[in-house]
Amino acid sequence: MLIPTKNIRDWKNLQDTVANFFREMGYEVRSPHVVQHVRGSKEVDVYVSDPRTSIPHVILIECKHWGSNLPQETVHSFRTVMSDCGANTGIIVGSTGFQSGAEKAVAYSNIELRTWESLQLAYGNEWFLCQKERLNPLLAKLKHNDGLYLDQWETPKTLHNLMRFDHTGRLSELYDLLEEGRMLILGMSAGPRSYDQPGPIETQVYDGYKGAVPDRYGLPVVRHDDVRAWFQWAEQCSMSLLERIDLLEEEVFQAFDALDSKTADAAFDKTLESICEEAPIRLLRSIVGEDEYHRLLGLLANRSISDGSPPTA
Repeated sequence: MLIPTKNIRDWKNLQDTVANFFREMGYEVRSPHVVQHVRGSKEVDVYVSDPRTSIPHVILIECKHWGSNLPQETVHSFRTVMSDCGANTGIIVGSTGFQSGAEKAVAYSNIELRTWESLQLAYGNEWFLCQKERLNPLLAKLKHNDGLYLDQWETPKTLHNLMRFDHTGRLSELYDLLEEGRMLILGMSAGPRSYDQPGPIETQVYDGYKGAVPDRYGLPVVRHDDVRAWFQWAEQCSMSLLERIDLLEEEVFQAFDALDSKTADAAFDKTLESICEEAPIRLLRSIVGEDEYHRLLGLLANRSISDGSPPTA
């Protein structure tokens, strides 16, 4: 997740990057922001507040993209602002470093001196946990969609749920999206384990996935430069897939609702017949054992393919 200092172009870019870093951790951020204090007002580069705390916690941040180490005078002026406005924590972020006098000036104070990279290291674990929390609702929705239509063995789980897709001719589209969803579920479950995991990070995908390359075993993977790139990929792909599934469901349900009553009744009757047909097989599951149960499901699937009808189990 580390963004090297060499990638910081100028002071404004450093300010924007620091502000975005705290936004990614769920903080409320204003940049720049004018704070009020006993002597009047003062503009600070980045104003950070934590909306998750019962008692407000405020962090003021000054960004200095200088070509040399920062002197203690920088600290003295910032300490005055800190003491007058009542902020909880102050951070001075420098692109290079700090003179020894500056280090002494912050002793026994609520001000931290950080280079841009040391700031990322200090908050790295918090950033990592926050990114995982952002993915959790998406992962839960992907699993919900998967469980709604498929069981563990990629056979139809609930025939009634599949009925509308089958009778509008869009069942194969649903299966393609669910296959992509399972790829994401597995990839997100096996994602990076820490914020400082070195790249490239590989995620296994299906054959034909755009941008995939073979790994050392010849399996298709996508490679991410670092942890940040992996989280961006997982979030963007998940949101895109969920939007496509929602759109497909909306179109299919509208198309099925538009069918005349005779056609809709026939679809329900056919689905009920299939449910009754598979029920005895499911009832035998605990008696015949898992291997035999799935062998029987395979026979049903093969029969369905041979006579042109959709799988019934």
